[in-house]
Amino acid sequence: AATRTLLQITVDEAAEAENIMSVLMGDDVEMRKEFITTNARDVRNLDF
Repeated sequence: AATRTLLQITVDEAAEAENIMSVLMGDDVEMRKEFITTNARDVRNLDF
Protein backbone atom coordinates (compact mmCIF):
# COMPACT_ATOMS: atom_id res chain seq x y z
CA ALA A 1 0.00 0.00 0.00
CA ALA A 2 1.24 3.47 -0.86
CA THR A 3 1.79 5.99 1.88
CA ARG A 4 2.01 9.77 1.82
CA THR A 5 3.96 12.12 4.04
CA LEU A 6 2.73 15.62 4.83
CA LEU A 7 5.38 18.14 5.78
CA GLN A 8 4.66 21.53 7.33
CA ILE A 9 6.81 24.31 5.94
CA THR A 10 7.39 27.90 7.01
CA VAL A 11 7.03 31.00 4.84
CA ASP A 12 10.83 31.19 4.41
CA GLU A 13 10.92 27.56 3.30
CA ALA A 14 8.03 28.19 0.90
CA ALA A 15 9.90 31.10 -0.70
CA GLU A 16 13.02 28.97 -1.08
CA ALA A 17 10.97 26.10 -2.53
CA GLU A 18 9.35 28.50 -5.02
CA ASN A 19 12.78 29.71 -6.12
CA ILE A 20 14.10 26.18 -6.55
CA MET A 21 11.00 25.11 -8.50
CA SER A 22 11.38 28.15 -10.77
CA VAL A 23 14.98 27.18 -11.48
CA LEU A 24 14.19 23.50 -12.08
CA MET A 25 10.97 23.97 -14.07
CA GLY A 26 11.72 27.29 -15.78
CA ASP A 27 12.89 28.04 -19.30
CA ASP A 28 16.48 28.95 -18.36
CA VAL A 29 18.37 25.76 -19.21
CA GLU A 30 21.79 27.10 -18.20
CA MET A 31 20.50 28.11 -14.75
CA ARG A 32 18.97 24.62 -14.31
CA LYS A 33 22.22 22.90 -15.36
CA GLU A 34 24.22 25.08 -12.96
CA PHE A 35 21.82 24.33 -10.09
CA ILE A 36 21.94 20.57 -10.72
CA THR A 37 25.73 20.52 -11.10
CA THR A 38 26.22 22.56 -7.94
CA ASN A 39 23.78 20.57 -5.79
CA ALA A 40 24.09 17.02 -7.17
CA ARG A 41 26.62 15.93 -4.56
CA ASP A 42 24.30 16.93 -1.70
CA VAL A 43 21.38 14.71 -2.77
CA ARG A 44 20.64 12.09 -0.14
CA ASN A 45 17.16 10.83 -1.04
CA LEU A 46 16.01 11.73 -4.53
CA ASP A 47 12.62 10.05 -4.15
CA PHE A 48 11.60 11.50 -0.79
